[in-house]
Amino acid sequence: MQFLVTLILFFALSASALPAPTESDLFARVTQIDPTLVPNFSIKAGSGVGANGVAIPKTCPPARADFISKLSTNVAAGNVLGAPIKFNTNPKVQDVQTNKDRATAMIITIQSFTGKKGVGCPGASVPELISLQKTGKATA
Repeated sequence: MQFLVTLILFFALSASALPAPTESDLFARVTQIDPTLVPNFSIKAGSGVGANGVAIPKTCPPARADFISKLSTNVAAGNVLGAPIKFNTNPKVQDVQTNKDRATAMIITIQSFTGKKGVGCPGASVPELISLQKTGKATA
């Protein structure tokens, strides 16, 4: 009996000695967004011209890997600079509302890509996201 009590006490003290996970540890555990959930951007950075001839910053849209990384961070946080977002990470779920929610999360992410609300790339730099937000239908 004394052995059992000692063993339980040992494990309880060992567990309490472990440090609590930090915010960066929690983000590190988040699975990267499946790239198949992010449409390829038809407009390439450097052109300065977006959909319908709209002028866009030459840095827009950002590199795909950078965008997916920033999106993953935002999805893990559940918001973009305080604006709540919804993004179902299961690629098998492809209903219209889920795809619209994903598109909205991606648009908010790209529009605040620099880390300042509304200072990033305009929707004209990613017409695929605008289309997905309107229709909820992913294109191949």
